[in-house]
Amino acid sequence: MKKTTLRFTSLFLICLILLTSCAFVSCADTGSENDQTSATPAATQNTPDTAEVTEADTTPVFTEANYGGENFVVITRSPTASSYPAFYIGTEEPTDVMSSAVYTRNINTEEKYGIKIEQMVGDKISTSVRNGVDSGMLDFDVILEQRENLASLATSGYLYDFNSLNIDYTRPWWDANCAEGYEIGGKLFIMANDISVSNLAGARFFFFNKNLIKDYQLTSPHTYIQDNKWTIDNFLTLVNSVYTDDGDGVRTGSDIYGLLMETGASNGNAIHMLVGCGVNFSEKDANDQLTVNLDLEKIDNIFGKFSAVLKGENCLTYTDASNGAEYSEFGNKYNYCRNLFAQGHFLFVQGNMGVSYQMSDMEGDGYGIAPNPKYSEDQASYYHKMDSKSNIWGIPNSETMNYEMISNVMDYWAYESSRTVMPAYYEITIKTRRVNDPFDTMMLDIVKSSIVYDISEVFGIDVTTALWNGYSNNALASAWATQSKAVKRQLTSFNDTINKLG
Repeated sequence: MKKTTLRFTSLFLICLILLTSCAFVSCADTGSENDQTSATPAATQNTPDTAEVTEADTTPVFTEANYGGENFVVITRSPTASSYPAFYIGTEEPTDVMSSAVYTRNINTEEKYGIKIEQMVGDKISTSVRNGVDSGMLDFDVILEQRENLASLATSGYLYDFNSLNIDYTRPWWDANCAEGYEIGGKLFIMANDISVSNLAGARFFFFNKNLIKDYQLTSPHTYIQDNKWTIDNFLTLVNSVYTDDGDGVRTGSDIYGLLMETGASNGNAIHMLVGCGVNFSEKDANDQLTVNLDLEKIDNIFGKFSAVLKGENCLTYTDASNGAEYSEFGNKYNYCRNLFAQGHFLFVQGNMGVSYQMSDMEGDGYGIAPNPKYSEDQASYYHKMDSKSNIWGIPNSETMNYEMISNVMDYWAYESSRTVMPAYYEITIKTRRVNDPFDTMMLDIVKSSIVYDISEVFGIDVTTALWNGYSNNALASAWATQSKAVKRQLTSFNDTINKLG
């Protein structure tokens, strides 16, 4: 009976994905030549893995093994957490498109390797990992947790090196950019693949209110993008064009603004847009050691443009927009304020695919999607920063672990997910149910193909802290002069720690 259910679920899911894909291709053909060119990098990521296939059979080859019904346990944040939940890891029964995809993926993987996949929800995952490794009594095999928390575990020796697994990370169900960006000293302690949608949902871009574009008679970001003029100057012009007081003379979330603004060194708009302008917070030298080499003149120029607009009356922070409001039903102030965006109180908000459901019921023309604006028209690509708190994979470092099983299961599980969960999430849930404009789907492809993985921010090197302080105080040079010595000490300590890890 179990196999009959699987075949029905798989057929149902495949039909849905094929129908959605056909509709998407039909819509995408209406774009201009420039639009198609912009979307090309995303298609490149889905190139079949030809290194291990034959002309007669295009199915990738995986190691054969049977683990005799052993449990394969994943410890995660709760799927119902108010922030950064662990969606789509385990499911009991197929009840909709996403749960059907998860069910099919998990059953196929379980039958391939003779295992049982289980999800364990942890309230204090870092503590569970440390205690389990120290005692040798681990009751889970892999970890899906916020990347900055995993980074702390890695530098303390509690995480296993992904590079020690027998996995080819250039395969399309793994994220090769992540493998390159987060590798340091030949070691890779945190990694992304298609099992979890958290990584895809963690890159931030701009949502904009199409109704306000019409109401204020503004040029749409989509027009700027088509003309290759989507720059910070034009973005800031749009932000600076929208402000309407509700009549009480008090700046609250009841007014209309150009930008719902986020602050702070981690997810402040100014920090995300620096990445969009091609600024790298760190790089690796010829010896594969982490270093920092900032173009302070360029950054200061960008910050000057930001300050002239983002610190004015046309922007309101999450804190100010939610001040005095009752938002317990929304879970946190961020969800509450994104609801204000959906109600038409902001032209722009920066967010990720994971929060798009909060805007799906907007009236009128709804929302549009735009990548981070470029520094100038001659910038070759768009760039997008990962949320440092979004979830990613880690593996406990312990002699009690069966790393052969982990290697085999993770690779095949990710492959199965690339055929089921990822298409269901990206093509159906996101592109079909949450996006109603073919051009917006191409914008998502651009975001997906231009994610930047900066290891310094995840591993606690305070580059963005210094930059944010400089931006906040309009004193970048002095802020960097004050902080740069501490950053150099952090880099030295980090590199030494990584070099000593086995």
